[in-house]
Amino acid sequence: MLIDIVHVWPLRGLALVGLVLLCLMGAAAPGYSQDRPPVAVDIPAQPLGQSIADLTEQASVTIVAPDQLVADKSAPAVSGRLTPEEALRRLLAGSGLSARAGAGGAIIVTVAPSNPPDGGPIRLDPITVEAVLEGTITDSYAAPDNFASTRTDTLAIDTPQSTQAITRQALEDADATNVADAYDYLAGITRENNFGGITGDQYLARGFRTDNILINGNRSGAPTTLDTANVERVEAIRGPTATLFGRADPGGLVNVVTKQPLAEPFYEVDLQGGAGFFDEGARYRDVRATVDTGGPIDEEGRIRYRLNAAAEYERSFRKDIDDKLFFVSPVVDFEIDQKTIANVELVYQYRDFVFDRGVPFIDGEPGLPVDWYIGEEQAPSINANYVSGTFRVDRELTDALSARLGFYTSYNDVDGEGIEIRRVLTNAMATAARNDYDTSDLVITLQPELVAAFETGSFGHTALFGIDASYRRNKFRIMGSQAGAPFDLLGTEFPVDAPEIDLSQPGTFSAFNDLTAWELGIYVQDQIDLSDQWKLLAGVRWDAVWLDAKAESTFTSFFNTESEGEFRDNTFLPRIGLVYQPIREIGLYSSYSETYRPPTVVAEIDSERANLDPEEGRSLEVGIKLDAFDGRLTGTLAAFRADKENVIQADPDNPGFRINIGSVRSQGVELDLAGEVFENFDLGISYAFTDAQVDSDDNPNLPKGTRLFNVPRHAASLQAAYRFTEGMLQGLRLFGGIVYEGEKKTNTSATIRTKLPDYIRFDLGASYKLTENVQARLFIQNLTNEEYYTSANGENRVVPGQPLNATLGVRVRF
Repeated sequence: MLIDIVHVWPLRGLALVGLVLLCLMGAAAPGYSQDRPPVAVDIPAQPLGQSIADLTEQASVTIVAPDQLVADKSAPAVSGRLTPEEALRRLLAGSGLSARAGAGGAIIVTVAPSNPPDGGPIRLDPITVEAVLEGTITDSYAAPDNFASTRTDTLAIDTPQSTQAITRQALEDADATNVADAYDYLAGITRENNFGGITGDQYLARGFRTDNILINGNRSGAPTTLDTANVERVEAIRGPTATLFGRADPGGLVNVVTKQPLAEPFYEVDLQGGAGFFDEGARYRDVRATVDTGGPIDEEGRIRYRLNAAAEYERSFRKDIDDKLFFVSPVVDFEIDQKTIANVELVYQYRDFVFDRGVPFIDGEPGLPVDWYIGEEQAPSINANYVSGTFRVDRELTDALSARLGFYTSYNDVDGEGIEIRRVLTNAMATAARNDYDTSDLVITLQPELVAAFETGSFGHTALFGIDASYRRNKFRIMGSQAGAPFDLLGTEFPVDAPEIDLSQPGTFSAFNDLTAWELGIYVQDQIDLSDQWKLLAGVRWDAVWLDAKAESTFTSFFNTESEGEFRDNTFLPRIGLVYQPIREIGLYSSYSETYRPPTVVAEIDSERANLDPEEGRSLEVGIKLDAFDGRLTGTLAAFRADKENVIQADPDNPGFRINIGSVRSQGVELDLAGEVFENFDLGISYAFTDAQVDSDDNPNLPKGTRLFNVPRHAASLQAAYRFTEGMLQGLRLFGGIVYEGEKKTNTSATIRTKLPDYIRFDLGASYKLTENVQARLFIQNLTNEEYYTSANGENRVVPGQPLNATLGVRVRF
């Protein structure tokens, strides 16, 4: 267990003072000019001079490298689709050399200005236009960089924060068609109740519920379940993120990185079908088709595109639950000139699904088959439309200064009916009711940023200055019918009695919530190379929020409540971290940061109509990072303690109102390792020990030590893949996964002790290249047909996992 950590609040003042001083310092330094489009690069580890010669040939560029500079220097292996500048940067890493633009488009290798003969720090490069926008195609499990954790082009090993990414290849090997499927392989991230599908891919980060998913670093509201057709990777940014992203919880955020335009033509079509086996899984059927294409539009390659589309029909293993999906996402970038790129990305997703809150436990134990569904023979459907648009411009102002302007908006609309259990009575009897939902969520964000690389004395800096202004309008309406006649859970005769909604009848209700939220954040961050081995990150954000909320509730037509609330506040949120690299492949780090989350749930006021206090958090983390084999194997081992105060929950004495219940603490250890262990063998490992519990006695119903629900103490996963490249099995690739979750509570309650049982799930798959362009694929999920449950919202709403099933697909790529 972690040793109790002393208070570190004085670091707040230290971070603020230090940051002010850092912001007053600066001097321009030379760097790269505009990067060229990415090309296929495959260079082995060898002498640096030979590597530069190979790159010159493969990238068709002119690189001038004097023999006396590259003599007796070696270079790591570099492969993948990279810009020539990025490939050269990786070849020169740690050599004391850098590159600059020469006449006629040539690149000249020279002694790095920030690496004088007496040995100085290596200056961090500013973010380049291509660094974030370029599209790549890779089959690796490793992701050595993570843009969202710093919003600069920084390697993960140089960042004093725990991050992990499930790459595109890992997503495919897990047959992950929804973003939530990636959570099984992210340490410290667990599935949360998603309100029958209405609130989408909800998750817990280090035990704290988080109400947002980032899309390319932008807040997306709470969309319904997102498809992965256009997803390049899913990242976990663990620990507090408020300095860069505003309101947040101390556990972290999930960021979805989307596929981007390609410099060379690419076409891919996937067709797959799935079926369930044995007992409860026998009805399962799935048909899915995806298209992924991209490349240059004009002859010069200055306009590039990427288009992803998907269509799916799923007949769930849950009885009478069928889902339909249509998804399309075009992305185009425009090279306006050699220093400016504009990018436009659109997403539209339509889902027709059945509201499903799972199965009830009986006397605290699983007692019903996992395919049992309360709405069998009368399942109404819900329609969900999600649309988002992103426009951004990246401009290289000078060799050392870059700017970007981003505009992001998303709109999510959900409308339809669902049936759920109203109450579970004694003797396994229950009642059902019908609910009608109509929700919408609009998010608009404008975000200008500057990134500068400069030096002060012997220190190299990468400084970030940004502003984000956001607007959100969230509306939620629900109407519920009276409860129907009781029925026997163990011998259910379908259809159950779920009356139509008539608000004049006893036992009915209607609730409407309307939230308008404005947020303005101004943030500054500096990444400082103190020496070759020491790196410091310091940042601070001033955040201001303006909230207006209204709520109206009607119970059985004669009991009405109305409430209005407004909230105005601002705060400073510091962040500071230190990285020490005893050798290039190892980074030891520590970090401290704070979070702030205003009462954003509609009408979060107490019974006396007073505003609730905002939730405040802080986190301290130490860890060790690995970046070995030239970025092909990455990993993190982290220990953390996070505290959140003024936690907001429902008021047990005043239904319809909320209260601050005190503080919650989460502490634990996380491990992740991913990449190519040896040639053709990829491995991904994650483990998390999370001890999340109430840490105060402010609420008598939740005494200190009460564990938080849906948070297993132990969770682990393993992914592995091996590719045969010679002999009779050439073209065959074997892959599989193992997912384990320990038991977890269904309620955050001291009196209700019902737990979801622990489980272990085995998946297995294989692909085979029939021709150079055609690949067949087989994936078997839940090989042992394990009965398991992924999340709960009380013991009457438990979500079962998928039984044994198999998917067969064909991919055509050219």
